[in-house]
Amino acid sequence: MNIIEFRDYFRFYLKLKFSVNEIDFIYKYLLKEFFNFESTILGLNPKMIFNLDQKARLNEALLLIKDDFPLQYIVGKSKFLDFEIIVNTDVLIPRPETEELVKWVLKYCKNDQVIYDLCTGSGCIALAIKKNKPKTNVVGVDISDKAIFVAKKNSKLLTLFIKWINQDIRFMQSKTSSIDIIVANPPYIHPIEKKKIKPNVLKHEPHIALFSPKSDPIYYYRYCINFAKKCLRTGGKLFFEINPNYIKEIENLLLDKCFSNIIVKKDFFGKKRMLSADKI
Repeated sequence: MNIIEFRDYFRFYLKLKFSVNEIDFIYKYLLKEFFNFESTILGLNPKMIFNLDQKARLNEALLLIKDDFPLQYIVGKSKFLDFEIIVNTDVLIPRPETEELVKWVLKYCKNDQVIYDLCTGSGCIALAIKKNKPKTNVVGVDISDKAIFVAKKNSKLLTLFIKWINQDIRFMQSKTSSIDIIVANPPYIHPIEKKKIKPNVLKHEPHIALFSPKSDPIYYYRYCINFAKKCLRTGGKLFFEINPNYIKEIENLLLDKCFSNIIVKKDFFGKKRMLSADKI
């Protein structure tokens, strides 16, 4: 098959999942990411024949897409703000909402501050802070050794020095109470909401990074807040990405743990998705 016939092959096998425009976008995206072919090649060289390796790679990608495998995992990378990071099934694919959270946090970052990113995953939040505020001291924490491995690869790729800690936030101890900012995007989807989750997320992204325990929707927030209470300096700031369904519970917990000036912000979809609080 030539390059046009292969596109039509994609259209045929994916027509029940995507529109023609979506399929064409996927095909052109793979051509660019796999072989560095520009989309104009379809018009300039429509009879071009793929070699055996190229055919095999596209066929493998097609099978994965049919199984709802995310494109970012197929190509092994994802865009976040103005840079790209490595991603695989050990870490979540960064969301636009998280980019908004980072932009908010960056407004409060100053030189020489100590900033902790809890539940760091791929490290996208920590890396974005360090990239934009290079004189800050950034620490990324995650329970998953596989996630920390990905985060370390990303910091090496971007030549950004960050201290990575492979530890469970439920048991974290710190001898300091001088952290300036803590930001966290903990697992916050309640299992009852699984039926609303898209198949590509539910089937392939790590559940350890997505879901709270069924018995306690703000389970991980409790431990993040406990850590912040012990380790944030007075006047230090805590930032969360949140589930809009449990804002009141998080606010009440923060007030109970001596935090004030609680601010909730909406994302660009109009959902209440971010929260900040100051340690008293």
